[in-house]
Amino acid sequence: MQPDLAVEHVPPLDWGKALVALANGTCVATVGFGELPRELDAALTADGFVAGPSLDDAAARLRLVKDAAALGRHRDAAALCDLLFGRLGAELARRRPAWEIQLDLETEARRQGADYCRTWLTVAPAADYPRYWPAEARRVPEPGDQVLFGVALTVDGHWGHGIRMGSIGPQKAAHRELAGHVEAMLEAGLSVLRPGLPLGGAEQAMEAVLAERVDAQDRPRLRRFRNGHGLGFSYEEPLTTGVFRQHFDPGAPPAAASDLALAPGMIFELHPNLFVPDLGGAALGEMVLVTPDGSECLLHHPRACQSWD
Repeated sequence: MQPDLAVEHVPPLDWGKALVALANGTCVATVGFGELPRELDAALTADGFVAGPSLDDAAARLRLVKDAAALGRHRDAAALCDLLFGRLGAELARRRPAWEIQLDLETEARRQGADYCRTWLTVAPAADYPRYWPAEARRVPEPGDQVLFGVALTVDGHWGHGIRMGSIGPQKAAHRELAGHVEAMLEAGLSVLRPGLPLGGAEQAMEAVLAERVDAQDRPRLRRFRNGHGLGFSYEEPLTTGVFRQHFDPGAPPAAASDLALAPGMIFELHPNLFVPDLGGAALGEMVLVTPDGSECLLHHPRACQSWD
């Protein structure tokens, strides 16, 4: 800490009075005030504090390109995701409820250095959506089930994230077709994560592939979440997430426009996904680093659909 900085302990609901006194009429720029709880925001206003210009956008731009130390942490986080993917098969073979498998794998991630880990595990004859909670993940794996597994964790505050999929026994033809859609979408997204190209190009490329492979009259039936988002200190990084539309909300705004271009050191999660009621689902997620020559996938566990006993 700089020697000219003073630290004052003030209860949160008294911040307004303290800031008014400290500012003494001076305009005060802010960072992160949009994240304040409503009660605290109301208290600031009631005490007469008037926020100056927000520096949120400027601060977010400082986080766009990761330095060597941050990249090392993200690689560590990716390695832990790979570890959990590698251990999933043995856990499925023990034939326990999905939520117990999640619990053991999340605990293992913590043992191996993650400071936070949350998974979703959908085990069902027709995968319908990401299942996070014990109440919705009680099924014991059976032959013929689809298995979709998502991991999100942090190492020293730096996010790692990925999704893999497969089946208990041979994969059904209909599920193979769904998997083919997301595999093709992912390849399209990866192909345009290159320095100098538009930030929103990956979303556009993946949506174009979906439009080619799924008839227009069938697309309204699909249930989907975002095709991707930025990764960093936040699970959904500012400035690099809005360019991916949140597809699960039919009323959500379109993908945000951006004047930013891709640059080496940016990290994204691309996870094209789709779920068809009563048929099944598919999702595949990669951590992707933009490099001077193109892009690098930080996860090393095979992407191909697996068949578990």
